[in-house]
Amino acid sequence: LEAASRGAARVLLAEQDARLAASLRATAQRLGAVNVEVRRGDGLALLAAQPPASLDLALLDPPFASDLAAPALAAAAPALRPGGWLYLEAPRVWAENDWAALGLTLHRRLKAGAIHAHLLVKAR
Repeated sequence: LEAASRGAARVLLAEQDARLAASLRATAQRLGAVNVEVRRGDGLALLAAQPPASLDLALLDPPFASDLAAPALAAAAPALRPGGWLYLEAPRVWAENDWAALGLTLHRRLKAGAIHAHLLVKAR
């Protein structure tokens, strides 16, 4: 929703939980964010279904205690356009070899509490 408020042409949100997806839709409607689409379902499948090089930005925040960060990176990387950005929150630091094979390089990393945030960019 923040991206929509800052001028993103299209925002696609994925949420498996029906109540949370309904809440996201209601919030987007209340804010008048007509460029926001909320889909209920598997975020990995949604990422994998995006056309190659079609995304400028992917924000990945998989469930904290899950092992979904690696599959999320693998699903999102092909959908990023060259020079596109990928933000990943994870419970651990990801090393270069975790994303280099996907054509991604680290732009910035930070730690806030137990969260390790990674800002990656797709090679041009």
